[in-house]
Amino acid sequence: MNDCRVQSVLKRHRLPDFPCKSVGLVEYPEFAKTIDPRIKTTCIACPPDDHPDEYYCAWKFYIDD
Repeated sequence: MNDCRVQSVLKRHRLPDFPCKSVGLVEYPEFAKTIDPRIKTTCIACPPDDHPDEYYCAWKFYIDD
């Protein structure tokens, strides 16, 4: 996610990132499972994790071979 509207608003107001990782840990695996039960997810970085300026969060979606 290169630009997140929630995180961008917080940044403009000089507020800390919203710690949304716990939401993604539930939401993304369920979303992926709905598309294909073989899809797995891994969090690369998501607030409250440190992240580079280029993105707020990154998630890997994959199917094991």
